[in-house]
Amino acid sequence: MAKRSSAHIKAQKAGRARDYETCQACGSKQKVQGHHIFDHQFLGAATAENIISLCHDCHKKVHSGKLDICKF
Repeated sequence: MAKRSSAHIKAQKAGRARDYETCQACGSKQKVQGHHIFDHQFLGAATAENIISLCHDCHKKVHSGKLDICKF
């Protein structure tokens, strides 16, 4: 896995702060992470607008195809 750029890290922090460190799928405040709406590996911007805050469990569900973030 490639090292994340400082822009990537700043975008994730800004997105989580905007969302009050709250999962946008379930409302949890536990282990909140930033998830790229448009994958950063495929030219998704490293901006807060391209980040959705998800708890660890919901983040895993998105990556396994069990949760669709397009609903949020």
